[in-house]
Amino acid sequence: MTPGPASGTAVAAGARTVDRAAAGDGAVENLLELRSIRAGYDRIDVLFGVDLEVPRGSVVALLGPNGAGKSTLLRVAAGLHLPSSGDVVVAGRRVNGVPAADLARAGLCLIPEGRGVFPNLTVRENLRMMTHVGCGFDEVEEEAYHRFPRLRERRRQTAGTLSGGEQQMLAMARGLATRPALLLLDELSMGLAPIIVEELYALVAQIAQAGVSILVVEQFAGVVLGVADQAAIMINGRVARTGSPSELETELSGAYLGA
Repeated sequence: MTPGPASGTAVAAGARTVDRAAAGDGAVENLLELRSIRAGYDRIDVLFGVDLEVPRGSVVALLGPNGAGKSTLLRVAAGLHLPSSGDVVVAGRRVNGVPAADLARAGLCLIPEGRGVFPNLTVRENLRMMTHVGCGFDEVEEEAYHRFPRLRERRRQTAGTLSGGEQQMLAMARGLATRPALLLLDELSMGLAPIIVEELYALVAQIAQAGVSILVVEQFAGVVLGVADQAAIMINGRVARTGSPSELETELSGAYLGA
């Protein structure tokens, strides 16, 4: 039987389910399942029956050219865009129509394209915004500085004056402060120097090793395939191919060049 739309009570139960899954008790195999997702804007379809799974504790790379629908699919998964049909399943629970804020409380964190930090607040003030999960601010701040020592040096600086790489570090630190079970990353490398991108993806690998499931959208495949367990190629609103990074390596040039 297909479960119905999640209510507020169901979301609370879903939060506990995500927590159990993140703890590795074997409750669910896939922390995220997108089943036959169709979605678009106004009357224009962007996604055409997309199926995708993110197993617990794994990194799944979603690749493809601009306009393939990758960011729209992340917005659907995060509860920011309602699909016209299909199911979004988090930790075994159908969550279509559940507000994004409730999904965030249930352990799902989206770090959007463009970083999404508060530019007029300092680094410390940005981090302080994430203490709603029950952690003390000192713990959140110290963890952020441990992962990103550069933020300690910039802690009294407004986020809007940071470099692009530093802003992405701050966005990552804020996201990790929510203690997510499922992390959605959109174009982590956008506008960043290669050395910063490598540093950030090394952190992505560490996060996955700690048991967090990760779905990462990337236009540039090079670095992300080095940390991904699985990859999917998306073209024109459809998943054209899924498999291991090594299996898909020979097909990626065709995906980007339109072959």
